[in-house]
Amino acid sequence: MKELYKYLNIMKLKPDQSFALATVIQVKGSAYRHEGAKMLFSENGEQYGMISGGCLEEDLFSYAQEAMTLQKHQTVTYDLRTEDDLGWGKGAGCNGEITVLLEPIKWNDTDHFLSQVLERLERGERLVSISDLSRQKDGVRLFIAEDGEVIGTWLPYLKKVVMPTVNQMFKTERTFEYHHFIELNTTFMFELHEPQDTLYIFGAGTDAEPIVKRAAEFDFLPVVIDPRESRCQRAYFPSASSFIIEHPEKFLAKNCLKKNSYVLIMTHQFQQDQQILTYFLEQENRPKYVGILGPKKRTEKLVAPLPLPEWVHSPVGISIHAEGAEEISISILAELIQVRNEKRMLMRKKKKRETVM
Repeated sequence: MKELYKYLNIMKLKPDQSFALATVIQVKGSAYRHEGAKMLFSENGEQYGMISGGCLEEDLFSYAQEAMTLQKHQTVTYDLRTEDDLGWGKGAGCNGEITVLLEPIKWNDTDHFLSQVLERLERGERLVSISDLSRQKDGVRLFIAEDGEVIGTWLPYLKKVVMPTVNQMFKTERTFEYHHFIELNTTFMFELHEPQDTLYIFGAGTDAEPIVKRAAEFDFLPVVIDPRESRCQRAYFPSASSFIIEHPEKFLAKNCLKKNSYVLIMTHQFQQDQQILTYFLEQENRPKYVGILGPKKRTEKLVAPLPLPEWVHSPVGISIHAEGAEEISISILAELIQVRNEKRMLMRKKKKRETVM
């Protein structure tokens, strides 16, 4: 789950405001979004994100206001299977029942609790959060990093009970678990929170501009790498996370890319593209995605006489018969999103099979 990173940044900009964080904690049947999906409500009436197609958010806001006023978390269930308006079934376009958890939360009320979480995510680290759903007030809410550090209030009796689940989530990358522990008479929600995906774009040409813009809109952190200071700047890429004004081969020689990063090669120079692609061909731990602009025959020449590996995306993007930089950027982002979601979909299918068995 990467939504927490985005919402923490929103809260950081408004540290004195109260918010309510909504999380889908249970789905029976089909629904617009899956367990773990989030959205954020502010006391000023602002809404960030969606957990349905727009049919539940207005009603959910009233519960969010109540959670913020009473400073108590609460759950609300919507049955989208019924055919009457009171049951939320008519016109909802779904065929399931969803339960949503609403938690009051405020940046300045946490004694740097949330800032520590955000700092970890910004460093590219993963964390598992544990929320106690059995008590509406003073429930346990803490985060555990992969190095074992605990952020929040750690109660000694919890370690033996929850750590097997935490370790399993780090190992399998399963993003959401919901368990009732009989020995504690307590229900815990576990979530794996991941940092945003870094997208390294080699080449600051005009065709990269819409890619950077759209990548940022879909929760990627675009890093533009180009030796031309006149092009590699915020005036052309206002949505970029950062800029590296350096020749790609020099950058790669002295830097390690972030784990599970994405790479787009689009310098428009044959020799430079060849150097970059050769670097990744020689790496044991390659990026999650490597795509290169241009026809496949050109890419094959870049690696000749070796065959082009299947993991290299060439031609880059999903085929939608795109023309022009804007349409091509849409096809590329579609492919990036597809790759990002592949593992998540496999995990959901696996969990569904386990439930049936």
